[in-house]
Amino acid sequence: MEMAAGVIAAKARSMLGEQLSAQDYEELLHKRSVAEIAAYLKNGTSYAHALKDVRENNIHRGQLEDLLRRESFRKSMKLYRYSESKQQQYYKLHMQQIEIDLLLSRIRVLISQAYEDAIAEFPLFLKAYTSYDLTKLGNVRSFDELLEVVKKTMYYDALVPYRVKKGQENDIAYTDIETTLHQKYYAHAMDTIHDVLKGKSRKQCHDMFATKAELDNLTKIYRFKKYFQAREDTIRDSLVPLYHRISKERLEELLASPLPLFLKKLKEGPYHLHLEDKEDLNVEYYTQAYLYKMAKRNVYFAQDAPTVYSSYLVVMQRELDNIINIIEGVRYQVNSEDIASMLVY
Repeated sequence: MEMAAGVIAAKARSMLGEQLSAQDYEELLHKRSVAEIAAYLKNGTSYAHALKDVRENNIHRGQLEDLLRRESFRKSMKLYRYSESKQQQYYKLHMQQIEIDLLLSRIRVLISQAYEDAIAEFPLFLKAYTSYDLTKLGNVRSFDELLEVVKKTMYYDALVPYRVKKGQENDIAYTDIETTLHQKYYAHAMDTIHDVLKGKSRKQCHDMFATKAELDNLTKIYRFKKYFQAREDTIRDSLVPLYHRISKERLEELLASPLPLFLKKLKEGPYHLHLEDKEDLNVEYYTQAYLYKMAKRNVYFAQDAPTVYSSYLVVMQRELDNIINIIEGVRYQVNSEDIASMLVY
C-alpha cells in the first residue's frame, strides 16, 4: 500500500470510529429543541470541538447546521491533504458536486426571490475551495449575473441554454437545469476516473460513482411514477444515462412497468432492495441504505486512497443528513418514530 493510501485509510477508519452510535441517535431522537440537540452533540460526541464556543440556549437551527457542515468539510480536508498530486482531478470531483449543489440552491433562490432567508445559510467557509467566486454567487439576483459568476468554469455551457431575462425568474426551467448538471457531472466523473486512476482503484471508484447514479435513477423513477404518473419519455430524459448493474434493456423494462411491478422488479433486481409492503414507501431510504453499507465496507476494507476517500465522504454525509433530519423533525414537531424511520446508520 502506498503511503498516501495508508495514511488516508488509517485516518478514515479512525474517524469512522468516532461516528454517532445507535445510542447517540436514540438520545438525539428524544431531544425536544435545537438547544438540547446542540448540547448533546457538544458534550458527548466528536462534534465537541466544532461546537466548543457555542452557547446552546442561543443557537438557532441555521447556525447549528452551518457549524455541522463546516465540521464535516474539515474532516474531509484532513484526508484530502494527503492525496497524491497526480490524482488531484479525481479528488476535485467531490468539490464539483458541492459546487453544483450550491448553484442549484442559488437558482432556487432566484425563483423564490427569498434572498434574505438565503444569506444566513450561505457556506462562505467554502470560498477558498470553489472554482467560482462564492461571494459573488451569494449576491446573484438574475440569471445573467449567475452566468457571469460561472463564465470561466465547466458549468457555463450547461447553464447558458436556460437563460431567462431579469424579471422572468419564474420561468427558469429548474428541473431541466438540475438534470443537465447531473448528467454532465457524471459524464465528467467517469472520464476523470478513466483518465486519472488505474487498476483496482479505477474499478472500485467507477463502481461507487456508477452505483450512486443508478440508485438515484431508481429513486427518481419511483417518484415520477408514484407522485406524477409521468410518461416514460419524461422519466427517461431526467435520468443519468449510465448503465452499471442495470442494463439499458433492464432500465427500459423498469420504465415501462406500472408502479406495483416496478417495485417487484426492484426487489428482484441486482440491488435486491428489501422494500417493505406499505403505502407510504420511502424508496430513497433503501437506496441510501445500500450506498451507505457499500461505502462503510469500502472504508474498512479497500486498500487504495481514492476509494477510501470517496467512501468516507458518503458515510460522513449520511451522518450529517441524519442529524439535520433530526433537527428539522424537532423544529416541526415530527413524531420521533417518524424521524427515526428516515435515519440510515
